Amino acid sequence: MREQREETRVPEDDIVCFKGRHRGCWEQVVKVAGRAIIAVFVVAALISYTHAVHKKEEWVQGQVVEVQKHRQQSPEYTMGGSNPSDAPLTSRYYEFEVSIRVGCKTYVGTYQTPFNYLPFTPDQRIQFRLTKHVMYFDVPDSAGIRMHIAHRREECGTGK
Repeated sequence: MREQREETRVPEDDIVCFKGRHRGCWEQVVKVAGRAIIAVFVVAALISYTHAVHKKEEWVQGQVVEVQKHRQQSPEYTMGGSNPSDAPLTSRYYEFEVSIRVGCKTYVGTYQTPFNYLPFTPDQRIQFRLTKHVMYFDVPDSAGIRMHIAHRREECGTGK
């Protein structure tokens, strides 16, 4: 048995369009090409954005320079007048100020906790995730430590 093949013919208008003789066709080609270019730019922007997001989440290696411990009380006043039962409730906590050097920059972070313990010691090398305002530390047997960056110091060009 022999199969019959049906010939598909390209319409005459399409042939004229590809040869460049039909003006309306070129407008359509330009419109399609413009959409393709826009799609390429959108995809490129998404790729660069995801790369930038993942780059910010990289872990960096630093060295603990200094750890200061301060015992805090809130509120700072405890006098309630002549009757001691009028005094406000107080909470006591520890505030640690940790300086960590990464390259030429030193980041000073603050961490508040009710416990008299912080797993960092001076001259300790530590890995952490650094964002614009926060340092994240992965501590064993813990959910991790989130430390607010109080300030930064640049120390390379200062002659220190």
